[in-house]
Amino acid sequence: MAGLIEATDLTPQGDGFSAQLDPAWEIWGPAGGYLAAITLRAVRERAAAEHRPVTLTGQFVRVARPGAVDVAVQPVKQGASALYTVTLSQSGEPVFQAQIWTTVRRDPAIPVAPTAPDVPAHDDLPDHRDLLAERGLPLHSFWDNLESRPVNFRAFSDPPAQSSHQYRWMRFVDWDAPPDPYYDAMRSALLIDLAIWPGHWHRITERAGYLAPSLDLTVYFHSDEEAGEWLLSDADSDVAGEGLLSGRVRMWSVDGRALATGSGHCLIVVPKEQR
Repeated sequence: MAGLIEATDLTPQGDGFSAQLDPAWEIWGPAGGYLAAITLRAVRERAAAEHRPVTLTGQFVRVARPGAVDVAVQPVKQGASALYTVTLSQSGEPVFQAQIWTTVRRDPAIPVAPTAPDVPAHDDLPDHRDLLAERGLPLHSFWDNLESRPVNFRAFSDPPAQSSHQYRWMRFVDWDAPPDPYYDAMRSALLIDLAIWPGHWHRITERAGYLAPSLDLTVYFHSDEEAGEWLLSDADSDVAGEGLLSGRVRMWSVDGRALATGSGHCLIVVPKEQR
């Protein structure tokens, strides 16, 4: 199993790059946040010195598949703040397109900071694997990439959660990357996309007979200070119906800093065998 840095490795190819989508990062296909992480890494290779990522807006055009992917990076605007368009393609067809802003600007502003959730520390919580094993529930192989410690875990047989938000501490297995704002942004983007669907079933009281692949993903990165090993996901998927669901997720550091805020829209799809 390759860690996130190895699994997003880029090889120069013409004016862009190529990458290999690792099947270990697949859920219903290569995870949407994994694709977003690759686009952030590509911009890292093109951005001017001292720039940091500040916004990612992406659209999932087609379901990707494990294997080779072409990565095209097009600068749209350059300067103190820069905009890049990144397209991931397979067999000549785009699978994910992203617009990523970076900036070197640090003009002062009147500080306004949200208050971190008052939740137990990760050291005080059981592992996701142990909680599932106690209930005889399976664990998708994707979770081998992460250590997960839910704050308010519930299975469908459990009573409704007291909080509408789903809180979960997570750390990436085999994470040995040096401090880098792009690498931390890659982690936040992946975890934000990952949390929207669990945030939905955290609210519902019966097993969902459908999937919800992502249509889009938007992430705002708030800090380029080192995020730390453990990240707290704060997810609330509070709208669902008419074939769609959406959610909002914020990532927090152990010391209570808001690292990133994101949202996404998902398309509800009922598998053919269940129609």
